[in-house]
Amino acid sequence: MISGKKMDRRTVLKAGVAALGSSLSGISWGQSANNTLTMGVISQQTGTFAYAGELVLKGAQLAIEERQGSILGNKINLVVRDDEGKPAVGVRRLTEAISSNQLRYFIGNFSSAVGLAELEVARQEKVLQFAAGGSEDFTGSRCSPYTFQWSAHAYTALRATLEYVSKTMPEKKKIYTITADYAFGQSLLHYTQVAAKELGLELVGNANHPSGERQFTQYITKALSARPDIICLLTAGADAVSAIRQFNSFGVKTVQIVGPWTLEVEQMRELSPAMRSGMILGLNYYQDIDTLLNKSFVERYLKAHKNVPSYAAAYGYDSMRTLFLAMEKAQSVDADAVLKTLEGMQYDSIFGPTRIDARTHQVSRPYYVVQCKDANAMKNEFDLASIVSMGDKPQPIELNECKRTA
Repeated sequence: MISGKKMDRRTVLKAGVAALGSSLSGISWGQSANNTLTMGVISQQTGTFAYAGELVLKGAQLAIEERQGSILGNKINLVVRDDEGKPAVGVRRLTEAISSNQLRYFIGNFSSAVGLAELEVARQEKVLQFAAGGSEDFTGSRCSPYTFQWSAHAYTALRATLEYVSKTMPEKKKIYTITADYAFGQSLLHYTQVAAKELGLELVGNANHPSGERQFTQYITKALSARPDIICLLTAGADAVSAIRQFNSFGVKTVQIVGPWTLEVEQMRELSPAMRSGMILGLNYYQDIDTLLNKSFVERYLKAHKNVPSYAAAYGYDSMRTLFLAMEKAQSVDADAVLKTLEGMQYDSIFGPTRIDARTHQVSRPYYVVQCKDANAMKNEFDLASIVSMGDKPQPIELNECKRTA
């Protein structure tokens, strides 16, 4: 039982060593009861993206605490598992939680590869997955009755970001892309090509890089030789931080850096204000979203954690909250009843009025474009950027490969 104590990453890891490798046993809100609903956060708690798992958990905890730890008379038992950012580990952790803890719902995958592997387990075991990750396959070729996607579609992200660039910098037409060579990056590259064509922009070259790359000089040199107006970084996390640092060492002022799905707040803080100043980024979430629900969420999160929420925490909170709303509407905690309720559901989220596509299970929500601030324009340590635009144009139906019918 947590009872208001902050669970930091060290606590998570210590508990994990004692229970199932690097996993946590159940965390219960309230006293034990016959009616218990087991839900899970299965995410990366160790490794390259360890920060994300901790933040997803913090967001999920806030959503559960809003309910005083119960839903429809069922005490909520939250289990936490470390997928280590590896598909095989994620599948094993999920399978173990289903068999040992009777898990019925889970969130948490920050890696598309892990989440897509878990999708098949969710389908087979009929447990409900609310996914993050950037791959279009969640709601496309591998769409499943038991999987929903909270993150914006890659098309929505690229269209929103490049549309802003096109409108505000009409003289910049030539784009060179540097792309992470795995499912997430290639999905972004595909929709860069689609959105660029729609907006009359020209792609003058692309370089793929492996995950974990730290030497980007060769890619930047190749990009600059193509004389682009824009370098579009289709990569994320530590790779993106390395790329931006090394680009700054070139001292090029005439090329605009654009990151459609590149940096979250955590990585933005790893760069000096001078390095990030003027960058245009696309974000699934930023703390300045102007809705009553988001303002309340930010206030509660800031009070609890002395920090503002970012993408991972917002995902943990909003996806868990959405599941509870669907349970209430269905008057059931049965996964099949809840998924039928989620299909086509319209509700109020941290983004404002929100809908879930009945066929693809994609959350139809805005995607945000921000411009990073100079140091002298920052009001406080959290004021890294300004929201300058948003877009919610859905993937064209003819490009969607989901074979399900609503």
